[in-house]
Amino acid sequence: MIRRILCSVVILISILFLPYWVYIPVLFVGIILFPFFWEGIFLVFLIDVIHGNGMKIFPSLISPLALSVLVMLVALLYIRERLRSYV
Repeated sequence: MIRRILCSVVILISILFLPYWVYIPVLFVGIILFPFFWEGIFLVFLIDVIHGNGMKIFPSLISPLALSVLVMLVALLYIRERLRSYV
């Protein structure tokens, strides 16, 4: 539990102070390492709020980064379930 909280804090600090080419891979590594890392969705929405492009003419309901994180989380749930059935 402490590792999960520590990882969330490290990702949050990287979002606030580091460039995108550092914090996005760190976020995806956290999603891969921790099962049910749903904090990643919150952190992606935080990325969108802090580093977003503002309002567009036709704003989408969900950002592409948030959609990719959600798809990755759901895919990892399926993959981990399949791997656990063989162990």
